[in-house]
Amino acid sequence: MKIRVKGYFNFKKVIRNLGISEIEMADDTLIGLFDDLSDRFGEEFTDLIYDSRTKRVRGDIRVLLNGRHIVHLPKGLDTELKEGDEVALFPPVAGG
Repeated sequence: MKIRVKGYFNFKKVIRNLGISEIEMADDTLIGLFDDLSDRFGEEFTDLIYDSRTKRVRGDIRVLLNGRHIVHLPKGLDTELKEGDEVALFPPVAGG
């Protein structure tokens, strides 16, 4: 199945292609997508998405599935993906 991944800021640099990639994947969950992207893009992506101490997705990363924040999805990172879904990744941003 093909999933569209949009990376912003630091994710954009790692994912390349202007931060947008069509990803062909076999696993069908958000967490499976992140594992797949870690395999494809290496340590730089892994360090952005996973907390090095807990090995869980970092709490300061914003993940949207089809424009909806994952905290509003009943299954969170275990949400199943479908053909054509779009996942957006935002690193922490600060300012004032």
